[in-house]
Amino acid sequence: MYFVLASSLRMNFLQLALEESFFSIGISRPNPAVGAVVVKNDLVVGRGRTQRPGGPHAEVMALRDAGELARGAALFVTLEPCCHYGRTPPCTKAIIEAGISEVYYAHADPNPQVRGKSHGILEAAGIKVYEGKDACLRAHAESGWSDSCSAEGCMTLAPDESENEGSVVFAEIERFFEAYDYFVRNKRTFVEVKVAVSENGFMGMLDNRGVPVPLRITGQGATCWNHELRAMSDAILVGAGTLLADNSSLDVRYAHGNSPVKILWAGHHEFTESEISGLKFFLKMGKCDAAATLVFTCVEQPAIKDEIISLNGETFEECWMQMLEELSCRGMHRLMVEPGAHLSAKLFNDSATQGEKASPLWNRLDLWKSTDPSVERSLIREGHEGLPFPGLPDSAVAKESAMIGPDVLTVYYPG
Repeated sequence: MYFVLASSLRMNFLQLALEESFFSIGISRPNPAVGAVVVKNDLVVGRGRTQRPGGPHAEVMALRDAGELARGAALFVTLEPCCHYGRTPPCTKAIIEAGISEVYYAHADPNPQVRGKSHGILEAAGIKVYEGKDACLRAHAESGWSDSCSAEGCMTLAPDESENEGSVVFAEIERFFEAYDYFVRNKRTFVEVKVAVSENGFMGMLDNRGVPVPLRITGQGATCWNHELRAMSDAILVGAGTLLADNSSLDVRYAHGNSPVKILWAGHHEFTESEISGLKFFLKMGKCDAAATLVFTCVEQPAIKDEIISLNGETFEECWMQMLEELSCRGMHRLMVEPGAHLSAKLFNDSATQGEKASPLWNRLDLWKSTDPSVERSLIREGHEGLPFPGLPDSAVAKESAMIGPDVLTVYYPG
């Protein structure tokens, strides 16, 4: 995940461009969040990220930042530069006019107006172009992180090290644009679900009165990973039960960049004024926060003053699709969902019982499983009842696996 890169990859200019792109999430939509840097003689002389729709793209911002130093320099950008007139002129035009000599872009734009065309336009203008994994492998600094790090930390990578670093950067950028690719092709928000379960499969607990209480399952490494995922998401959603049990603010404390829109799936729970007064979700720290919360509900919510969107579907699946249609219209590429046991059952079991032709209600599941036995001991010590994870649909296919500290991450996609 991205936080690993931030701490370990210090010699790749496309990694730096990726870091820039995180600050564009939530600003550029429905356009993709893109980052770019201009490099001359191994020095970063310009940085940029895509602005609000109608504003400059990342390449133009970086070229402006570089000024005359852009002439004869190299441009590193996370996404293929645009080559058509829209709300702004083509980035390829700006690149050519700035006198850039080399362009490195990591990800091909799925937009048919752009894909593959920019390469030819730039090469016809005499600019060397590198794309995809090849661009990431070539994007390492020959003489160190010249513009920012201390002399002690600046070392040239050996060939095998730079290749490994470049491969990881490429994988991270591909992962970053996964939701954008899906949005372009399907006109729908990509749903990424994050779930954490204990060694014996519990994802929450109830006290002696049957009231949900917080249960910390994963360690700090997984928590940092989770906050990086929040930062790369347009919005983050929790259900009513999870919000009442955990009282999470859904903020991003361990990552730089975007603060996602906070979404409450209220369902059929009518929140009282007393509940609202004690929940961090509803706290307003400023004007930006006041516009950054949405509540989707199937019942009236007279006590809630935030933006409320009523759902009128007869089934959970219909209501869920209504919500995704609304988020898609708002140009949101990635929705991160942190469900409790009840919402997990709805997401996975409902989609598994709708028939072979039904579309799943999720696109990616990041399932964390703790190997720390102390989590289970806390359940026994407090006399609490564990809430089991309801399980995956049979069609879920495991694609990736990794371990951070005592926690194992398995990534699933619908089969």
